Amino acid sequence: MNKSVITTLLLCLCAVLGAQAQINGGNWYNGWLVYSADQQADGKIVMNAMAEGEEHEFVLVPVADKKDTYRVADSPNHYVNEYSNIATVRHLRQRRLDVLCFYNQKNQLQAVMSKESEWDAEKLGKKRWLGHFYGNYTSAKDDLRLSWGAYDITADDVASGYEVVTFNGIVTGHVTVAQAKEGTNRLEGTWEVEPTLEGIILHSVTFDPEAYVWVRDGIDMSLKRTLYDDGRFPFTSQILLNSQPLAKYDKKSLRIMRNEILARHGYRFESKDLQDYFGKQSWYQPAASNDQIKLSLLEQLNIDLIKFAENSK
Repeated sequence: MNKSVITTLLLCLCAVLGAQAQINGGNWYNGWLVYSADQQADGKIVMNAMAEGEEHEFVLVPVADKKDTYRVADSPNHYVNEYSNIATVRHLRQRRLDVLCFYNQKNQLQAVMSKESEWDAEKLGKKRWLGHFYGNYTSAKDDLRLSWGAYDITADDVASGYEVVTFNGIVTGHVTVAQAKEGTNRLEGTWEVEPTLEGIILHSVTFDPEAYVWVRDGIDMSLKRTLYDDGRFPFTSQILLNSQPLAKYDKKSLRIMRNEILARHGYRFESKDLQDYFGKQSWYQPAASNDQIKLSLLEQLNIDLIKFAENSK
């Protein structure tokens, strides 16, 4: 499904989702900050967030004759505007998903804000990041079996609690595994988590207080993920990817991730490498025709967000 088709689908959704949607109020999460929305008497909407004592703010200005479409203006208070390069913002809703989509000058979806009931950006960031890694893994080289759950990490049947490492509220991509209550967990300590096409690589790290950085110790564990019935990246149909984790994947992994969304619906690929890759997956069942395939709004947005991450590599 190419870029023009996805864009057309999104524009059609925007046209049929009803009367002018309300942005005013609520919490709007962009992957690292939660913004508040305050509608002014003239119809403009002021979006404001606080980060490390620094205010971030921009203004959504309605575009005449284009429902649910805005342009971005700088804050009259001269606060930080992280969306100054955005050409168009569209407000879309489908079922429980309520989003602001930020398009650059090339009409590429660059970022998304989702309306959330949760106001804590750090809590949201941890939840979204962890959603990439829940599951079972094995490492033949290290003779390790690992299960990553919501509350503990189990290595060789020994469970330990863990904490996601953050810096100023932003997820760093590290996890600290606690000492096991019963038995010995060889994963005790802090690990940098590197996602791969096959699973993850865990890099043992220690904190250098002088340089104020995490430093790799040279201990690495490469683990292969046990595949689900719906692919290597099932979260791409469940979680809106409006956060930093996509930057951790290499270009090849991102391409497979993007096309796996389509493959779950039985999409028939023209590229031989994709035909070969998905043809080997037991869960992949090609549809009779690509015309039958219908994606959710979340899946359509994720395809565009992954594509933007690919092009940024």
